[in-house]
Amino acid sequence: MGRNYGYSRVSTSDQDWAIQLEALAKAGVDDRDVFREKASGVKKDRTELRRVLDLLRPMDRLTVFALDRLGRSPLHLLEIVEEIEAKGAVLVSLRETIDTSSPIGKFFVTILGSIGCLERDLIMSRTKAGVALARQRNVRFGRPPKLTDALIRQVMLAHDDPASTVPETCRVLGISRSSYYAALRAGRAQASDLVEAA
Repeated sequence: MGRNYGYSRVSTSDQDWAIQLEALAKAGVDDRDVFREKASGVKKDRTELRRVLDLLRPMDRLTVFALDRLGRSPLHLLEIVEEIEAKGAVLVSLRETIDTSSPIGKFFVTILGSIGCLERDLIMSRTKAGVALARQRNVRFGRPPKLTDALIRQVMLAHDDPASTVPETCRVLGISRSSYYAALRAGRAQASDLVEAA
């Protein structure tokens, strides 16, 4: 039999751990093995949760008062459960009477996995739709190329040379076609400004 760890979390400073700690003690968790955390459930990078997850070994148990003490979203909860399972450990949630070593607990993990997959798919779908809409509106992605004065001059000179081609200029300067045309537009804008100033 492995070790029985406990994890207890409260969201705000005015809450105490009394109910959770009492339940964990009744479940046989030694107070010295309870990891206490004051943090929002939405926050993923929780120090004490990370500490206890890193300690888990095969046959260990991680006991919580309720599932919402671990994570707020099904996807986040699934990630935590998958990590516990991968370590050969067991998750026990007292309020929901879930023990992932039992048939009902394994069924819960299966359902949670399905919900997590659905949530992942919805996130990906929304992301793709957002990217498609942004492209329709000509929103640029990635780092914009650095248009230095030197680069603009080189592109302008190459463009004015009938013997130079766009692909060759891009290869020599190590830039993309979009950077070439951006530099060309910038050069023409500068020339136009100089004419107007004169």
